[in-house]
Amino acid sequence: MAAVNNNSNATSNLAYSYLQSKNKISGLVSGMDIESIMEKLMKAESAQMEKLQQQKDKFEWKRDAYREVNTSLSSFEKKMFDDFGLAKNWNVRSVSNTGAGSVNATASTTATGNLTITEATKANAAQAVSTESRSYTAKSTVADLGLSLTDGKGSLSLGSVGADGKLSNIATIEYSETDTLQSFANKINSSKAGVTALVVDGKFSITANNTGRASDSASDLAVTGDNNGMFSALGFGTAGSADFALASNGLNATAKVNGIELTSSTNKFSVAGYSIELTNNIAAGSSITISSETDKTAVVDKAKAFVDSYNELVKSLNSKTSEKKNIDFKPLTAAQKAEMNADEIVKWEEKAKAGLLKSDSVLRGVVSDLRASIYSTDKDKATLAKIGITTTASYTDGGQLKIDEKKLLEALEKDPDILSKVFTGDNGVVSSMRDTAKAAVATIEKTAGKESMDVSSFSLGKNITTVNTKIEEWKTRLKGIEDRYWKQFSAMENAIQKANSQSSIFSQ
Repeated sequence: MAAVNNNSNATSNLAYSYLQSKNKISGLVSGMDIESIMEKLMKAESAQMEKLQQQKDKFEWKRDAYREVNTSLSSFEKKMFDDFGLAKNWNVRSVSNTGAGSVNATASTTATGNLTITEATKANAAQAVSTESRSYTAKSTVADLGLSLTDGKGSLSLGSVGADGKLSNIATIEYSETDTLQSFANKINSSKAGVTALVVDGKFSITANNTGRASDSASDLAVTGDNNGMFSALGFGTAGSADFALASNGLNATAKVNGIELTSSTNKFSVAGYSIELTNNIAAGSSITISSETDKTAVVDKAKAFVDSYNELVKSLNSKTSEKKNIDFKPLTAAQKAEMNADEIVKWEEKAKAGLLKSDSVLRGVVSDLRASIYSTDKDKATLAKIGITTTASYTDGGQLKIDEKKLLEALEKDPDILSKVFTGDNGVVSSMRDTAKAAVATIEKTAGKESMDVSSFSLGKNITTVNTKIEEWKTRLKGIEDRYWKQFSAMENAIQKANSQSSIFSQ
């Protein structure tokens, strides 16, 4: 480490100064480098304050080290629940489907039995196309249609079958005679009518965005308030009044599943824990069979992910409690930092921060409690060991886990739900580990707090506040000491000057 430069000729050029007031006395009379002498004096006087600042650094480093651990524990606790704490995480099912190309199927955790699908028809969206070809193009204007509009403006309302299978999405479309037919179509498409309009070579079409029939109406596409006859002018032959059914040709999906006919406004069905989506019709006389079983590969991968997450946390905690302290590396003073570059400071502080949590009782307790969680069991005495997950034989691993895939697969063969029993529920491994992590976070917060907490509510915060107060007191004290030294040097300079003046008188 670079030391503070004590060379009297260079002291005044240091980036850091121990002086609160500089250049009070030049030293021209005495010929002494008073500023350099003052730097040395105040450096000695500041030693106690620098120790306090180093102590403050240690407290802050330890606070931050604890908070880093709490971040890891909180992430671990959340990951345990999100990835491993629910039955659906472990009841992963793979689907066998003989109808690839006609049916997409997935299975939930409740999927049971086999399904046979016959005579399936896909759902279609209602659609209306102008029956009379006109001479207009997309660039033609509303005025070109020959409509009589009040103040050159008109409006109508358009509705379609909604996601709930009912006629809804009624939207008012306003237009003017200067609109092109393309801009009119764009207004329809950007409205909440739930349809897509298209104009090409004298033809205009309206297609519902949702498939299926409107259960509460004879119309799947409806127009109201078309008082100016816009749709009649566009070539829709059925548009004979202000209110009319534009189309009623939407089609619901139908399928027979194990002999029971099902209907859906979409192409999706939920049956016995299966989600089925029709991608093509299934002709009469043809059939598709769907079945499911535990996805052993996915479950094994999930178990590996659990072991990796656990081992990562335990390894991190063990490394912190066993890390060696570097007693030769103390927090740098401001003067020391002034003579080091940024990279040197970072490397020094990395060594100085080592071992901050060595043999920490809280962290060692967390590891001990996590190891105890390994032996959590459900009412059927299902444990991690029973499914092939145990601690490694090496003591140096600090209680990390290993997995016997063969034993795990054998356990799944005997009981497909065994992993759900081991990991989930109030008495499961995940619940126990989450409780341990939560308790540890709460304990550490009493010592190190968190960003949102008042410093007076945790012990290290109180320590930092106390040291800060002492540092400020020392700054005030040092200001007084420095002023006293300046006065003494000033008196010395004045005395020398007076003596020199008297000497010059006698020499004359």
